[in-house]
Amino acid sequence: MFHESYLFNPEGADSPLEKPVFKRLPAVLTNLVLVVPRSLSLHLRINCVGVSRLQLAAFARLQVQAAAPFVSYGSCVIRQGDWLHAWVWDAAIETAFAAKLGGNRRFSTLSHSLFSMPVADGVTWLGLPDSRGVEAQLWSNKQLVDSIYLDNSLDSTGWVDLCAQTPELEASGWPEKLVFPDVTQIALAHQPHWGRNLTPRKQHRAIVNWAYLVTATLVLTTAVLAGWGAWLFGQKESYQQAIDQGFEFQDRRIAEMEPIQKARSATQQILVWVNAASELAPSPGTNEILVELAAIITRQGLVVRELEINLPTLQATLVATSGREPRLTAVLGAIESHPWFEDARFVDVSGGSGFKFAWRMRPTASAKLKQSQP
Repeated sequence: MFHESYLFNPEGADSPLEKPVFKRLPAVLTNLVLVVPRSLSLHLRINCVGVSRLQLAAFARLQVQAAAPFVSYGSCVIRQGDWLHAWVWDAAIETAFAAKLGGNRRFSTLSHSLFSMPVADGVTWLGLPDSRGVEAQLWSNKQLVDSIYLDNSLDSTGWVDLCAQTPELEASGWPEKLVFPDVTQIALAHQPHWGRNLTPRKQHRAIVNWAYLVTATLVLTTAVLAGWGAWLFGQKESYQQAIDQGFEFQDRRIAEMEPIQKARSATQQILVWVNAASELAPSPGTNEILVELAAIITRQGLVVRELEINLPTLQATLVATSGREPRLTAVLGAIESHPWFEDARFVDVSGGSGFKFAWRMRPTASAKLKQSQP
């Protein structure tokens, strides 16, 4: 996103390979990368079995320093499995690129070989604009095995002769027969690089670009906060829409239940009127109570000696006409079975032959009175 890469051209303007997404970003926010062509670099293949990850960068610098054919050099080293691939070039290339910039702007360096199209197995080709050669890369198990730079005049027959003269090619896994592509059809790579340089430039590595780091962090934080705010706003809108739909559904249900509520209110009003009418009905008088009580005790063979009416409580002393003692349970059952009376109980024996009972008038005695009247 913040990389700006240029392929070095010793004879003219450099070719852009990567451009930042935001084209008008200030220079301090972009990472400038010098890409060295394969034709101007030397490829080395170094075994790194047994080297720990922490010691890998130091090991790579020592190996490059020992094998570099230049007094002052630049390098790009990447790891692929148990091998290190190093590209070494003259430091004059970096000096010339810095002169083109015309300032003290910092930059890093990479080999153009890292801008190829990786394949699982086989050979991939990488060309340069107006170049007399082409780079061939051998891949196996999605890892780079070897890289060679070939002249455009080389064909399939020349490749066979080259393999015969160079046993190292067969040892590296190169095929004996190689189909050369049309050089004019190999386009300049414009894709991101796929490797990380283990030996960056000292000028690029010595100082941390705090201005770039802080500004990039602020830009990233602002973007994250803006995205989070947009997400929260979307969630709020969806919740508000759900709440509005719930209110609309509630209003529809209330409108549908309004007739039921009116009918319920009318029914409750009718019940209130019925209860009020029942309370306004006259209570039974003494005459009515005596008539109903005589009908009960006469069937039991009893007569009333004393009667005390203190509504809703009644007490009476009953005497048997036959001289035999009355059956208490029969008397109590007969009283409670009457629609006017409830809570009947035996109180005491009075005067040797009298039996005192007590009971209560039901609250609905007036309604029962109306039903019993013709």
